[in-house]
Amino acid sequence: MLLSALLLALAPNASTAAPPAPAPVAVQDRRAEVRDAYHELAAAGDEAGLRALWGANPALVLQTIDADLEGSLAKWEAAPDAPPTDEIAALHARALFGARCATLELGRPIFVDYASSFVGWNDEEKLDFRTGQKVYGRAMEELEAGNLDVALEAAKETVLRAAPLGDWWGTAMGYGAQGQVLQMQGELADALTAWSHARLLNADLGLQYAEYRSLLGMLGCLRGLERWQRGLAVADAAIAYAKGYGDPAGLRDALSGKHACLEGLGRTEEAAAAKAELEKLGE
Repeated sequence: MLLSALLLALAPNASTAAPPAPAPVAVQDRRAEVRDAYHELAAAGDEAGLRALWGANPALVLQTIDADLEGSLAKWEAAPDAPPTDEIAALHARALFGARCATLELGRPIFVDYASSFVGWNDEEKLDFRTGQKVYGRAMEELEAGNLDVALEAAKETVLRAAPLGDWWGTAMGYGAQGQVLQMQGELADALTAWSHARLLNADLGLQYAEYRSLLGMLGCLRGLERWQRGLAVADAAIAYAKGYGDPAGLRDALSGKHACLEGLGRTEEAAAAKAELEKLGE
């Protein structure tokens, strides 16, 4: 009953043919239901049911599976000399099953790669993972303090630590931090590269809000570099997200970017329409 109710309620959001217009509050409200359905379906070994659940909830796959992976790591950290191996193995098995179903349903190998990497870490790699999280935290602290050079080095270190571990979530976060710092420093080409890596990883992982922020970063760089055609495509994707999130500030940025790109392409009438939509938003 739980699964069928979820699928009926969520069927209109299942398409991935175009950039989604997420409803963040609804996603958060569904988190516990999806988690419970995941546990139930995994316990039954119901591959078809779990694939259907992920198909209806692509934005909740990673965080649902990651709760098992992080939970297993927490159990090891609590007793590294005598960890509860059976409990950890059960969490690993469920996460691997969930990741395999997600990869099959959504066509994204990143889920299996992420989960299998996490499960396969030795003790040293587990500690490296935690160190990488701390390094990312330091990057954000330095960024907030305005220490951009130090923040950039920490952001780069985040990627260098996370990527070899198959920690694609951490890698995306590191690239996003790099993009933010480099853009603030006026290094637009390098910032665009970093933001682009972050966007693609976040999209594969189903981290919709993080993808949205990456798109806005990309758009600012593309506008500054006068890369109008790519900027237009990014602007359209950002607009879809901004409307879905009900984010007027982000929508203004995205529409302003779209207007600039259309003008740069000489598409005068479309540029005027984008400007008119932008003006309707007001200040």
